Amino acid sequence: MVDRSLNMTDARAAARAAFVAPETKVLTLPGELPLEMGGTLPEVQVAYRTWGTLDRDGANAVVVCHALTGSADADRWWTKMFGPGRAFDPERDFVLCSNILGSCYGTTGPASIDPRTGAPYLGDFPLVSIRDMVRVQRELCRALGVTRVRLVVGGSLGGMQTLEWALSYPELVDAFAFIASSARHSAWCIGLSEAQRQAIYADPRWRGGRYDPADPPLAGLAAARMMAMCTYRSRDSFEQRFARRPQTAGTYAVESYLRYQGQQLVDRFDAASYVALTRAMDTHDVSRGRGEYEEVLRGLRKPALVVSIDTDVLYLPEEQREVAELVPGARFERIESPHGHDAFLIDVERLDRMVADFRGRAPRAEASAARRGGADGAAAAGREEVSLFVLGKGKVGSQLLAQLAEQRAGFERDYDVTLRVVGLADSRRTLFEPEGVGLEGWRAALAAEPEAGPFDLARGAPLLERLGRLPHPVLVDLTAADGMEAVYAEAFRRGVDVVSANKRPLATRQPARDELLAVQRRHHRRWSHEATVGASLPLIGTLAGLRHAGDRLLSLEGALSGTLGHVCGELMKGAPLSLAVRWARELGYTEADPRDDLSGLDAARKAVILARELGLAAELDEVEREPLVPADLLSRPGDLLQALRWYDPFMEERVAALRGERRALRYLARIDVEGGRARIRVGPAAVGPEHLASRLRGVEAYVACHTERYQEHPLLVQGAGVGAVSTAGGVLAELFRLSQGHGAR
Repeated sequence: MVDRSLNMTDARAAARAAFVAPETKVLTLPGELPLEMGGTLPEVQVAYRTWGTLDRDGANAVVVCHALTGSADADRWWTKMFGPGRAFDPERDFVLCSNILGSCYGTTGPASIDPRTGAPYLGDFPLVSIRDMVRVQRELCRALGVTRVRLVVGGSLGGMQTLEWALSYPELVDAFAFIASSARHSAWCIGLSEAQRQAIYADPRWRGGRYDPADPPLAGLAAARMMAMCTYRSRDSFEQRFARRPQTAGTYAVESYLRYQGQQLVDRFDAASYVALTRAMDTHDVSRGRGEYEEVLRGLRKPALVVSIDTDVLYLPEEQREVAELVPGARFERIESPHGHDAFLIDVERLDRMVADFRGRAPRAEASAARRGGADGAAAAGREEVSLFVLGKGKVGSQLLAQLAEQRAGFERDYDVTLRVVGLADSRRTLFEPEGVGLEGWRAALAAEPEAGPFDLARGAPLLERLGRLPHPVLVDLTAADGMEAVYAEAFRRGVDVVSANKRPLATRQPARDELLAVQRRHHRRWSHEATVGASLPLIGTLAGLRHAGDRLLSLEGALSGTLGHVCGELMKGAPLSLAVRWARELGYTEADPRDDLSGLDAARKAVILARELGLAAELDEVEREPLVPADLLSRPGDLLQALRWYDPFMEERVAALRGERRALRYLARIDVEGGRARIRVGPAAVGPEHLASRLRGVEAYVACHTERYQEHPLLVQGAGVGAVSTAGGVLAELFRLSQGHGAR
């Protein structure tokens, strides 16, 4: 068996890789896999995640089974199930979740290469069953040394797997939790699955299942998803949220919502996998080949938790009631929710309490604010709640709060997300209101707090503990403060995610950064930092996606400082250096100290961050850095602008010479790979009209990336690279992505 990191090769797979955590591993099972419905798979890979440590006897495993289009990232879509006193406690449990057979997130499925043909299986992928999926999971457990499975748990398609685990491997499984599912697929569900498949088949790009992976049947897949969403919720939930409200002229809000959900799926899933998995669900019948249906369920002599949802129109409550009545001694619990089938992904706090109690875990203290006021309203409306603590109220912070105030209603109405600011801090004061800070009067509220100094670990730890008890807590760092690594580490320990526009923790010494990432992984938190480089440009995510997809960097060149782009542009127009820098500072483009920009330190930090995202070793003090102006000018005491005024004539002469040569002044960064390490250079450059950088305007930044797959023509990302509006917009987009379910269904 071979255990290795996830590697996806085709372009669509590379896009899907962005939805798979970098901690995902892949195991190749030995030999062929015989399939229950006939035929074999010549080679099977299984992608999986683990949390916690397997004990010496291999007897503390918990197997989590995901739903239809889910991935192995259970800590993303069932976040509130993880932690001390919760259903899954990595301090006590070895939690294992694998991507199911037939899916497209690393486990063998239709998007995988058939070793017999060298091409993707696509529509020729053989029929697999739920039992095949569970057999693969069992082999994974065997390879990892698991000797006892204390609990198998899953909802929907995951629930089907829990029954098959208990029936197929009774000697291994101690207990199972069966949630919002059925013991055999009903005619109702088979019919719904077939209607969705027909939508895919009707797409001309399906081509009988032999479509071009670069041009898949996205319209058909989106339509299938839209149909499915109507069964995942309830009629009342649609009426409460949308009624007959128009979204735009000629479009109802519910139409817009369903189109959005369709687009979300096609960005991350494969059409043939959708077909294969819905067909597998249709085969589900625990009595097949085992005897009479009732007797098979009566023969399950394992402790069982059966959870039903009172408004589920997909797997009706009577189906779970039937299982609970037939399985001897089963505990039956009901979630009362307006959200229909998806309540097992929405009302996770309640589900966590049920599973934790079933396991004999001590009940956790409730987050007081989460049970009062607006939080209750958000929960009742079925929205994902996110509690934000924002550090920094400067231009970016003020813009973020303004954009939150403007867009919050739309997020709640159309995307099931409530973003609630519960805390604010600047360099002198801190405000914490668990029930939410009013976004109209936040300045006055913060100013009314007593002065206590900057938000550091000593002051922040008690607040982070309180924040960690609120729904989906997130620390948003919009400062440029040093020493935030300790604050982030404490946030991760308290169960708090981090979204950061602060470059310093990412550009610190590599061992310190690696240790911080290890703390993040140990505590199953997310650290999103796209806005640290390029404001709202998707630079970090793009480069990380290349790395996760197995591509390797050859070289990277770019203008990483939108500030210096603006300054150089103004210089080429004839503005004096001192005036160009003053304008940039007044517009909010520069760092708190413009010397960080002019010295190239800001660009060097960004280059180090990008190199590390590409898996390269890099240190800030090893960057070859040439400032835009002489270094001794920047080290002079006193007013910076006065020193720049002295240098204005020299810069004017330099720029005039470049104009005479029909070249432009730009400040560029370059990364080359030498022996697995990054050689980074940043400095001013004279570029001709044919150079990519010559076409930059204003605060535009760009990155041109040559990799093994982009050798002839570089991968290019370009756009506004600085500015409070853009950076705040980038942070808001990260918060929105953080709030999404990450493919739970």
